[in-house]
Amino acid sequence: MRSLDRSCRYPAALALLVLLSGCAAVPDMRPPPRTPVPAPAPVPQAPAPIPAPAPQPEVRAPQAPVIAGDTRTQRPSAAEPARPVPPVTARPQQPPAVVALAGDADRHMAAGQPERAAAALERALRIAPDDARLWHQLAMVRLHQGQADEAESLAAKSNGLARSDRALQSDNWRIIAQARRLRGDERGAMEALERARALQPGRTG
Repeated sequence: MRSLDRSCRYPAALALLVLLSGCAAVPDMRPPPRTPVPAPAPVPQAPAPIPAPAPQPEVRAPQAPVIAGDTRTQRPSAAEPARPVPPVTARPQQPPAVVALAGDADRHMAAGQPERAAAALERALRIAPDDARLWHQLAMVRLHQGQADEAESLAAKSNGLARSDRALQSDNWRIIAQARRLRGDERGAMEALERARALQPGRTG
């Protein structure tokens, strides 16, 4: 009986030993721990190109309008050849009282009051008797009143004081031409007009 009990223990112990050795040989099937993957370095971006400034349109200064009968030097058009500009003497500075009276005369003429315009110019001439333009203005007033003889005399007086102011001299000769035409002296009017044109070759009329 004792031998049977011993024979039964050996197989059981052997089976337990085999089972334990088998458990020890089973490999670890758990997945290995994950290694953190480093984040990719940022790629530097090229700077955006700066747009070129848009071309600005060319701005041209406006040209002054041409007024009919204006005695000042006019700029020739692109289609016409440039003409020599006659020398013009600078107008001497006038006293304030003379400037005011000359302005009054212009306003009186615009209002159709030639007598009051003539009175203002005569007062201005008592202050500045050597002002050629005042004599010219008074000649124009007298011509407007139909006083041909006085208009021609005043224009001649202005020419004597105008010196090298060719534009003013030309205007005075045109007054003389109109005064002579009022008297019926057509030949004398044409001679005066030719002298006016010789002083300002580029001007018509």
